[in-house]
Amino acid sequence: MARKKANQFDLDEIYRNLRANIEFAQLDEHMQVINIVSTFPDEGKTTVARNLARIMAAKYQNVLLMDCDLRNPSVHKQLHISNSKGLSNIISEFEPNKPIRSYDAIRAVKFETGERLSVLTTGHRVPNPSEILDSRRFGEILNQARKEYGYIIIDCPPMTATSDAVPISNVADGTLFVISSKDTDKRKARAAIHDLQRVGGNVFGTVLTKVQDLGSKRYGYGYGYGYGENNKEK
Repeated sequence: MARKKANQFDLDEIYRNLRANIEFAQLDEHMQVINIVSTFPDEGKTTVARNLARIMAAKYQNVLLMDCDLRNPSVHKQLHISNSKGLSNIISEFEPNKPIRSYDAIRAVKFETGERLSVLTTGHRVPNPSEILDSRRFGEILNQARKEYGYIIIDCPPMTATSDAVPISNVADGTLFVISSKDTDKRKARAAIHDLQRVGGNVFGTVLTKVQDLGSKRYGYGYGYGYGENNKEK
């Protein structure tokens, strides 16, 4: 049990440092909507999105975690909550100027560590995820959410699986790109980052996951920056 608490402390410290770096990165312009994307599935983006949202909620009120990976949703699995209603339901029921909080698809989650977070899972499967995420209605939902939440953290679909990440990156204020030190093909990650930047996405940082602890041979999480707008390769 002591080891588990120590690991939780180490993890929280990593994400507090990540939060501090995000705060520093937005000195000139507030990044209210941050989406988390990776090259491939299973590189840790959902874990990063969940933990970043939790640590944001520890300091700021009104934080919303959105699962926009409509093809392979994971947020509800990690939080052990129902996915019977979610974004797809709000898409079909949306009324302009109706508070997002009033939809029963929004769930309140309290973590064992005390943070309280609003969560919007994907809801039932839809046949046309790309069209939904690129629709005017999705933009309207996000704009309404901006009025109600201080920060919105989006778990975005991976880049190589579909084109779904592109419209989300275009409406988000900033994108954090997740790279697995264990799994990611760095050349493909670099190409994916450049693709997002080419279509106007603001990739302001990277998060390195599955970093091996040489002492215990375990894999954990690190963070770093280097692919932001001012750090493109020449």
